[in-house]
Amino acid sequence: MNRQEIKYLFLIITIFIAACVETDIYLPAFPDMMAWFKASEGAIQSLLTWNFVGICLAGPLYGPLSDSFGRKKPLLVALGIFLAGSIITLFAQSLDQMLFGRVLQGLGSGGCFTLGTAILFDAFQKDRAIAALNSLNTTIPLIMASAPMIGGYLNHAFGFRSNFLAIALFVLVSLGVCIFFFEETHAKEKRAPFRMRAILRDFGQACSSLAFWQLTLAMSLLFGAYIAFLSGTSVLFVVEFGMSKMLFPWIQGSLLGGWVAASLLLTGAIAKWGIPRIKLTGTLLSALGALGLLVAVVLAPRNPYCLTIGMIFYAFGANWIIGLYFPEGMEILPQIKGVTASLLTSARLLIAALVVGLTSRLYDATIYPLAAVVIVTIVAMAPLLLFYERGKKREGAVLGV
Repeated sequence: MNRQEIKYLFLIITIFIAACVETDIYLPAFPDMMAWFKASEGAIQSLLTWNFVGICLAGPLYGPLSDSFGRKKPLLVALGIFLAGSIITLFAQSLDQMLFGRVLQGLGSGGCFTLGTAILFDAFQKDRAIAALNSLNTTIPLIMASAPMIGGYLNHAFGFRSNFLAIALFVLVSLGVCIFFFEETHAKEKRAPFRMRAILRDFGQACSSLAFWQLTLAMSLLFGAYIAFLSGTSVLFVVEFGMSKMLFPWIQGSLLGGWVAASLLLTGAIAKWGIPRIKLTGTLLSALGALGLLVAVVLAPRNPYCLTIGMIFYAFGANWIIGLYFPEGMEILPQIKGVTASLLTSARLLIAALVVGLTSRLYDATIYPLAAVVIVTIVAMAPLLLFYERGKKREGAVLGV
């Protein structure tokens, strides 16, 4: 990479860091937050649910706005909203104030994800963009995997508010970097007029595509169960099973480690075995992980280590499934990639929020509701992908491909 490309890659990583960290860093603090706010497990988990709602509401807005007004102005607005939400969560004295702050954080971080990706494809030529994207796919998961361990240490040493102070500082650094170092990447001559009717027409086209929603639902359910297990066990393992608050972040780190390992191995695996075989392997690994969780639930329902092992395989397989099917979802309607990217991201997070919310409602101080959600996810995902692949084969046969 040349100096200009390195500069933009650093900028994009800076934009993504706060958005990635704010989801996971505070999860080890759930038990302490329950005690401080005198809240139930379900109420505390709603902090994650409403944050995802904010992200998914923001996703479809920033893309069209940045196509019309450039990347920098919407990004500064997003980071400003993100910082305001972070300050509210830092000083919140009630759960309602904390929830409001988490929604604002979601509205801001959603812009970071959407605009960071747009900036990448502005700043890099097509082949260079793929290389830069691979660098991000290696760096960002490592940051996400370290977030719960950092959060666990901060919570143990300084209390749960230190996690939200860390988020605020990350956002403040991102905002400063963007104000002083970010040069607009979307030239004025390439900007499209902001026409709401045309945007709504494009969203309607995407919403009416059966293949698009088969993939979106499959990936979203898979991701939702993974997030539900991450958030649900933060209370279950510590409060009910007596696990040390310093040890639990390593459990979360192992789950995120399975995700990271899959990201690192995906490119080499595709080169060696091909995409169809990796799709099948990812599906089988996710199903094997769910089966392993089921066996652990039957034999050792209060052993957090046994319960976690299966979910590591689940996380690995889920990463391969999402990593391969997400680009296919983008290509189903190639003429409106901005809209499909927004819908894919927003739907994934909204469904994840609903899955987490449902899991928290079902919480009964046992592993059984969480395990049921994971098993149902696999049962629902498999036929969705099967029907999608069959439809793709029929379409290929008609086109003579």
